[in-house]
Amino acid sequence: MHSKLTVFTSVTPSYEYSDELQLCFRMLRSGIPAANWMVYQAEDMSCSLKEFVAQHLPVSGDVLFVREPAVWVASGVYQTLSMHLHADTNQLAILPSDVRGYHPACLANYFTLRGFEQFIMQMNRQQSQCIPYDNRKPWMFLTRAEYLVDRLLPEDPFDLPLTLPVREVSIALDAYIHPFFDYYSETRADMVAFVPLGTNSLLDIGCSRGGFGSAVKAALGCRVAGVEMNIHEAGAATEVLDQVWAGDVLTLDIQEKFDCITCLDVLEHLAEPRCLLEKIRQLLNPGGTLLVSVPNIGHWSIVEDLLAGRWDYGPAGILCNTHLRFYTRHSLLQLLQENGFMPSRVEGQHVAPISGFQEVISHYRNAGFMIDEESLSTLSHIVLSKKQ
Repeated sequence: MHSKLTVFTSVTPSYEYSDELQLCFRMLRSGIPAANWMVYQAEDMSCSLKEFVAQHLPVSGDVLFVREPAVWVASGVYQTLSMHLHADTNQLAILPSDVRGYHPACLANYFTLRGFEQFIMQMNRQQSQCIPYDNRKPWMFLTRAEYLVDRLLPEDPFDLPLTLPVREVSIALDAYIHPFFDYYSETRADMVAFVPLGTNSLLDIGCSRGGFGSAVKAALGCRVAGVEMNIHEAGAATEVLDQVWAGDVLTLDIQEKFDCITCLDVLEHLAEPRCLLEKIRQLLNPGGTLLVSVPNIGHWSIVEDLLAGRWDYGPAGILCNTHLRFYTRHSLLQLLQENGFMPSRVEGQHVAPISGFQEVISHYRNAGFMIDEESLSTLSHIVLSKKQ
């Protein structure tokens, strides 16, 4: 339980350009006690990940493997994993539970850091137990250095539990993490249906690795270009999109015009969103359309946090640490209309309040407060607008 801890993790060049990923790493370090950190640069051509781990493997103590720092960890995760690992000498590795499976008596309905903490408290009230390994791809696992000294590591050491006998690997239900599996590779497939039929050209601002753009190309067969500030991710997007500009769209010299421009979770990152909307007007063909999505600051999870005196920035979600603007449905529509866009379709992604907060809403309504229940249940707003 008190063994010296060594942590192996791996980062891509995106961490250099992403304030969100850097926050992930800081939060991970603060959630793990004093340890010897071994950080592999994913594009290091001087040695492979396998060679890196072999070179820096300690001869004793606990060894924690974290596939990537893009993860929320509950306080005490290492201590809990260590307790289970050292309680059973037949166990070679132990994983925390995560969103792919956790204690059945709990519901992972968190959207903020406080919500995550509340969920962990709920889990900790459940019986401490481990379940057999289900061969999920590990994001984090704990083992002992002596187990690894004479063991042949797989090419990807983060996959080590997949190579061990299932009976010698367990998942701790009372240790929980939340990996951000698709931080830069999410396709946003749900948004493709909002792109107007007949669109021949589309520009995706904040295209990341091009997941959404490639989904549009597959569905509509149109030309898709992208803009991405993260230079590393922009390079990946060039593999799937027709054209990619790396940099700030406000300063880029883009000569092409488009039938549709998409800004999916972009406006909230800008101090002056009106400047971007003016640039978009210049880049749209006459009668072109703008598709935007923004998180809703009026969601019940934020209201509940405020009632509890909390407002905690995180690496993702409504309170992402790089969000500079916050929107309700009313303020978003007002912004678009004041800058030359006429909304033609307005929808929301809905996640209803938990039962306990429903009771709070009822009390406020009975006390005479005006309650917009649709706003409280809306996680994000989606608006399709036509250039005027």
